Amino acid sequence: MSTTDSLRSIPRRWLGVLFSLPLAFSLLLYTLTLVSERTDDHLLSSQNLGACVERIHALADEAQGAERSYLVTGDEEYLVLFQRASASLPSQINSCNRAADGRSADIRKQIPYAESLVQTRFKQADQVLEIQRALGFSAAIEAVKNNNSEGTMNEIRRKFGELESKLGDEQSLYSDRQRSLTRFAYLSFIIGSLLLMAVMLWLYSSQLSNLHARDVANTELQRVNAELESRIQERTKDLTRANEELQQFAYVASHDLQEPLRTITSFTQLLETRYKARLDEDADEFIGYIVAAARRMTDLINGLLALGRLRKSGQAVAPVSFDELLSEAKISLQGAIRESGVEILSDPLPSLVVDRIQFAQVLQNLISNAIKYRRQVRPVITITARRDVTNWIFSVSDNGRGFNQQFAERIFGLFQRLDPQKARGTGMGLSITRRILERHGGRIWAESEEGVGTTFFFTLPLSLETTHAPEPAEVASPARRA
Repeated sequence: MSTTDSLRSIPRRWLGVLFSLPLAFSLLLYTLTLVSERTDDHLLSSQNLGACVERIHALADEAQGAERSYLVTGDEEYLVLFQRASASLPSQINSCNRAADGRSADIRKQIPYAESLVQTRFKQADQVLEIQRALGFSAAIEAVKNNNSEGTMNEIRRKFGELESKLGDEQSLYSDRQRSLTRFAYLSFIIGSLLLMAVMLWLYSSQLSNLHARDVANTELQRVNAELESRIQERTKDLTRANEELQQFAYVASHDLQEPLRTITSFTQLLETRYKARLDEDADEFIGYIVAAARRMTDLINGLLALGRLRKSGQAVAPVSFDELLSEAKISLQGAIRESGVEILSDPLPSLVVDRIQFAQVLQNLISNAIKYRRQVRPVITITARRDVTNWIFSVSDNGRGFNQQFAERIFGLFQRLDPQKARGTGMGLSITRRILERHGGRIWAESEEGVGTTFFFTLPLSLETTHAPEPAEVASPARRA
C-alpha cells in the first residue's frame, strides 16, 4: 500500500489527532516555559530573602563586635561602625519584608520575630554604649551582665540559623523543581520535534506519491488522448469520405429524379391541355394534384441540392455591399414584387466579407417569405442594420399575417411550414438561411404577432468588416423605396 493510500485509509479524526500532536507539544513546551520562569522568580525571591537575612544577621554580629571593641579600647572608630550598622538596619528590614511576600506562612511568621531580636540587640548595645560614655567602663560591664545581651545574641544565632536553613531547603526545592521542569521541557521539545519531523516526512512522502501518481495519470492521459485523437482522425476521414459519397449520391440521385419528374409533369400537363374539357371534373382535379405534386417534388430536390452546395462554397475574401445584394434580390423577385405590390424600404446597409451568392439568397428568402405571408393590405417590408459592440444586427420587418411566437423556433426546421394549405413552398428557405448565417458566425431569430407582422433579426460579427468606417446613426435615415 502506498503512502497516499495509507493516508487515505486513516479516519479523518485520527488525522486530526495526528496533526494536532505537534501543536499540543508546542503548547506543553510553552506552558513548561511559563512554569519554569515562575519557578525562577520564586527561587530568585528566596535567594534575595536569604541574602537579606544574612545581611541582618551580619549587622547583629557587627553591632555586638563594635560594642565589645569599644568597651575594651574606648576607640571612637568602633562607635562609628556601630552607628553605621544601626543606620542601615531599617532599610535591610524593609527589604526582607518585601522579599518575604509569597513565602510560606512559617517563614513569614519567623521573619518579624528575627527582626525584632536584632532590633532588641541593637537597643541593648546602644544602652551599654550610652552607659560607657556616661558612667565609665565598670558600669558598662555591669550593664552587659544585667541586660542579657549574650542570651539575645544566642537567640539571634539560633533563630537566624533556623531561618537560613528553611530558606536553604526552599531554594533546594525550587532548584530541584527547576531542573525537573528543564528536563521535562527538553524531553517535550525532543519528542515534539521528532513527531513534527515524522509528520513532515509523512506529508512529504505522500506529496511525492501524489506527484508520481499525477505524472503516471498524465502520461496515461496523454497516451489515451493520442489514441483517441488518432481514432477521431480516422473516424473524421471515414465520415468525410462517407459524406462526400453521400453528397455525390444525393446529387446523382437528384439529377436522376429530375428526368422522370419532368416527364411526369410534361405528360400530365399535356393531358390537362388536351383532355381538360373532355373528362369529368374529378379527372381534371386529379390531374391538377399530379402536376402540383410533381412541381413540389422538383422544388424539394432543388432545395436539397442547394443545402448540399452550402458545404462546397468557398470562403469569401472580398467585401460585399448589402445594398447591392438587396438590389439583386429585388431583381430576382421582380415578378412577385409586381404581383403583390409590395413596398420595400431600407436604410443604408454595410459592406461585409461574406459569400455574395449565399447572402443574396438570404435576403431573397426573407423578402420572399414576407411577400408569401402577406395580408389583404398593401405589404410593406423594411430592412435596417445597426452596429453594436460586437455585431451588425440586421432586421427584415413586414406587416403580414404574423404567427404565434411559440412557433418562432419551429419555422427554421427542414420542411417546416406553419400554413402549408395557404402558401406554397418547400419549408427549406429559412433552414438554408440559418445555415448560411451560422457558417459566417452569425445567428437568426424571429419576433412576431398574429395579425400585426413579423420581424426577422440576424447578426454578423464585426470581424467581417474590412474597414472601421464611422458608425451609422441609430436613427433611421430617409428610407429608399423599391
